[in-house]
Amino acid sequence: MNNTWSMIWHQAMTRSFLNGKGFGWNKTIVFSVSSPVSGSQIRLRFSNRYGNEPYEISALSIQSARHFRSVTLNHRTAFQIQKGITYSDPCAIPVQAGEVITIRMYYTSAVLDSNMIEQEANLLNGDHTRDTATVKMQKPLPAKLLGVYNAIPAIEAVEVLTEEPLKAIAAFGDSITALSQWTKPLAKRLEEAYPGEYVLLNSGISGNCLLYEPKGVFGPVFGDRGTVRFERDVLAIPDLSEVIIALGVNDVSYLNDETRDLITLENYQKAVTDLTVQLHEQGVRVIMETITPRLGVARTMGKYTREMEELRLQCNAWIRNTDIFEYVFDAEAVVREERKDGYYFAEGLHMGDHLHPNKEGGQKLADAFDVKKLTGKE
Repeated sequence: MNNTWSMIWHQAMTRSFLNGKGFGWNKTIVFSVSSPVSGSQIRLRFSNRYGNEPYEISALSIQSARHFRSVTLNHRTAFQIQKGITYSDPCAIPVQAGEVITIRMYYTSAVLDSNMIEQEANLLNGDHTRDTATVKMQKPLPAKLLGVYNAIPAIEAVEVLTEEPLKAIAAFGDSITALSQWTKPLAKRLEEAYPGEYVLLNSGISGNCLLYEPKGVFGPVFGDRGTVRFERDVLAIPDLSEVIIALGVNDVSYLNDETRDLITLENYQKAVTDLTVQLHEQGVRVIMETITPRLGVARTMGKYTREMEELRLQCNAWIRNTDIFEYVFDAEAVVREERKDGYYFAEGLHMGDHLHPNKEGGQKLADAFDVKKLTGKE
């Protein structure tokens, strides 16, 4: 069989905070990716969907356990990312299944395309692309104040040239997905159960909704609504095999008099059904997650009303009882704690905000997946 490019890492792009000004430029972003498959070469896919000008990349390197290489574009080590999607030149750096590679990119202009899905991503002043040692974690003040990961700009995907294509499973969600607390341990389980066969790709965006696009200063960072970005962030993934749909917890929190005609059970059902039909038409299996609890979330994130909670419960009842999905993963049942006034995210499983799973919560969610039902290998 001819060699093929397989994604081993992916992030759904959205606009950078404050149009790229919040985290500045003349910075080096450093992050690591574990490959679930062996391959002979690596290439990067860059995104410039949101910018109006080319992005300036002045240096970029990849390091594995045995190799250190500069990444080029049109054989240049300093280059521009033009509008749209751009691929780097293939980089002759072999990788073994389970091997970790480290990517260091020095960008010298504001970048509008980015996301925050790697907790260990490090953002350093100046050019650190030739470093070979770990550097102490640094975050700019906005990231510290917001309590978010460092953003990885411009790089949308990492691909490896493999003998056999990896089957891609896309996790399509919001911050509960983007924070990678459950996706990474689930990816490890898949690698152990089906070595060299599957890759779990993160298509989550913090603050993202299925039906609604929030306004205000954070609105652009929360991404295009799920029904809009679905084709780009899910359907366009090569060798797509399964999709985990995990959106809705933010939609219900925006239910008010202004959104009442948009954020409804009927519209949620219709949107999820439409996405499912599109996936089935491509032969892709659909795994649907129930919406996890939101009671107890701090008032700073907006008042969560009983009407919002009732809509969440209605959506979950529909998810559990419809027959259009290959597998329903009851995430709510895994992490919920019942109290007198309703379901809460169980203590000890969230980050202190009653909304996002911590390491223990993420591991519990990952362990609760039936990987045979997830992959259809029953």
